[in-house]
Amino acid sequence: MDLQTLLHNLHEEVSCSVCMSPFTDPKILPCFHTFCLHCLNELQRTSGKHGEITCPECRRKFQVPGSGYPQDLPANFRMNSLLDVMAIKKCNVAGVKCANCDKTSAQSFYCFKCCAFWCDDCIAAHNIIRANKDHRVLAIKDFQDQDIEDVLKRPVFCQIEHHESEELKFFCKNCENAICNTCAITLHEGHAKLLLQNVANERKSSLQSAMETQKKKALQMRNTITRLQSECNEIQEQVACVKKSTQSFIDNLMKVFEAKKQELFKEVEEKAQEVIERLVEQQSEVEYKLRRIETSIEETERFLKRSTNAEIVQFNTVFQEDITDEAELVDCDRKDLCHFLFFPNKSLMAKTQSEGVGFLKQIISRTKSRNSKADGKGITEVTVGLEAQFVLTTRNAENEQCYEQCDIITVEIRNDEDLECATEAQVQDTKDGSYNISYFAKEAGTCQTSVMVNGGHISGSPFTVQVKPRQYNAVLSFGGQGSSAGMFNRPWGVAVNERDEIAVTDIVNQRVQIFSSDGTYLRSVGSEGRELNKPSHIAYLDNGNIVVADSGNHRLQIFTGRGEYLTQIGSGGNLDHQLNNPWGLSVDGDGNIIVADSNNKLIKIFTPSGQFLRKFGEDLLVDPRHCIQKDQYFIVSDLLDHSIKVFNTDGDFLYKFGDKGKGDGAFDRPYFLSVDKAGRLIVNESDNHVVQVSELSGKFLTKFQLMSGGLPVSTALLSDGRIVVSDFRNSRIQIIK
Repeated sequence: MDLQTLLHNLHEEVSCSVCMSPFTDPKILPCFHTFCLHCLNELQRTSGKHGEITCPECRRKFQVPGSGYPQDLPANFRMNSLLDVMAIKKCNVAGVKCANCDKTSAQSFYCFKCCAFWCDDCIAAHNIIRANKDHRVLAIKDFQDQDIEDVLKRPVFCQIEHHESEELKFFCKNCENAICNTCAITLHEGHAKLLLQNVANERKSSLQSAMETQKKKALQMRNTITRLQSECNEIQEQVACVKKSTQSFIDNLMKVFEAKKQELFKEVEEKAQEVIERLVEQQSEVEYKLRRIETSIEETERFLKRSTNAEIVQFNTVFQEDITDEAELVDCDRKDLCHFLFFPNKSLMAKTQSEGVGFLKQIISRTKSRNSKADGKGITEVTVGLEAQFVLTTRNAENEQCYEQCDIITVEIRNDEDLECATEAQVQDTKDGSYNISYFAKEAGTCQTSVMVNGGHISGSPFTVQVKPRQYNAVLSFGGQGSSAGMFNRPWGVAVNERDEIAVTDIVNQRVQIFSSDGTYLRSVGSEGRELNKPSHIAYLDNGNIVVADSGNHRLQIFTGRGEYLTQIGSGGNLDHQLNNPWGLSVDGDGNIIVADSNNKLIKIFTPSGQFLRKFGEDLLVDPRHCIQKDQYFIVSDLLDHSIKVFNTDGDFLYKFGDKGKGDGAFDRPYFLSVDKAGRLIVNESDNHVVQVSELSGKFLTKFQLMSGGLPVSTALLSDGRIVVSDFRNSRIQIIK
């Protein structure tokens, strides 16, 4: 590090991590960690292990050379230099101890030859000595940066008693120690000795070579870590693919069961209707005959009351025939009376419980990509943003199907400039030796579909695909002006759940209604005492609950998927947990609620339970109306700034696009946003009466209008890619394909 940084961090550099004080007699361990001698002595004493010491930093164990005591460890000469530098920097405040008289003084000098401090009284005696006449002495108050660097570069002196003034210049090969000239003559006589500089250069070269080797190993390890991480990511992707395939199969299975259920319902209703019709016919016949009998009885009773004996006798024959006519008696045929019972397919249930709905299989690759090929019928034409599918079969060198011999394959779709031109392809194993490939094209043009195994391209690919521009056409509309169930008065926000149920906020009628994907009214949301005031937008939470922006009440309300009230979030105000005219809602990747707090000019994020998490957009937003998350971006529509603003996931502003206008890429009061399956941004413009489609970068792609001059405000996507649009002007919902 540079000198200024070193001086700034000097106290941390010279502090022992054990006693947290500046080093005294610093000793260095083989792991390059330094500690005070007295700290090491105490550590060895408490451990009870003579000749062994454990580093307090890295916990590695080392054998102590020589006598086995820490004093035989090498001194950290650089740390001694740093301690002198710290003493120089603090001299004016604390003073330094004189090397001669031990007096502490702020008016001190430093001898670069003796590497010692001298007080004002002793420096004169030092300078008088003839042997010291070439010594460089400098008052501490006069020190500059270069002088500090000279202290750090001072020579290293012998630690042997009475040799302290001798510089280390030799290396004893027998003792493996650096020694001074006096040591070489006395203590190491007869030993093989080399110049210290030559030994140091040789050791440097050896260490440099060892470091290069270690660097290569570290690079290999980093590459291994990267590869392992990549493989972990691939496994996670495969898990997601398996989950998606399982979910798709189960969903299709449920659709089959639902269809069979409806068939049974229809069959029993039809058969019951036939029986009921026959019974009703018999009932009508009995009722007719009953009326005849009752009429005959009434007339006879009146005749008996008003007639004379002669008249009674005269009409005796007719009376007897009418009253006693046995042919008129009815005995209903009970053969049509039957019972309907359901007999479940117990073998189907038992088979499902015992064998499950599918199985998981790990496929271990035994065939290299260069020895594999793919064949199958590709697709020749695709529409931008709509799902494209084709089937292929992988084969090995023997032209046999690679089922159980190839890894899960991957697919790339690239254009003529070798740029990715489609979203990530989904690969589904059909379990019969083939693979279903599906993806969404992002832009018009010619694309090449390349198939890979084990990361390498295989022969038999790519397939050439022509991608057509996407067209938008209205295929369904429902609703209309009114206040009865299924009607609207200025519909505003829309949202779609996983069952393709469409939730719509109705600002004037102050309610939320839910419809099926074909426009059939299902139910309303809300309950008495929880009235909505200008419900502007709506979103489905991950657990299926519904959150509504109750704009006029400056709060959010949360309901169950069936419409029962649960709780509210926020109240009127400008504190973090409060809201002021909230408009747009969405749910981020963690399941939290993103709120466009319009009048507070902020984007706020809450947990589903209502806890405030964070906010962003201060001093950057004019009138935020909606915010959605896509990948690592937060995308905000700023109504009165007539623009779209993009932030990162930390809430830092990145860029904006769009200006006020009516041309392509310009906006006039953009409201709510959504992202289609191709990853493209859909923007609803209230004043331009169009829906614009662009890339997340802001590049304009296309636009479309609603039929009958509709005014689009909000959009949501159904599972099949169709777009649900709220038509504010015509008080209806339009579905665009």
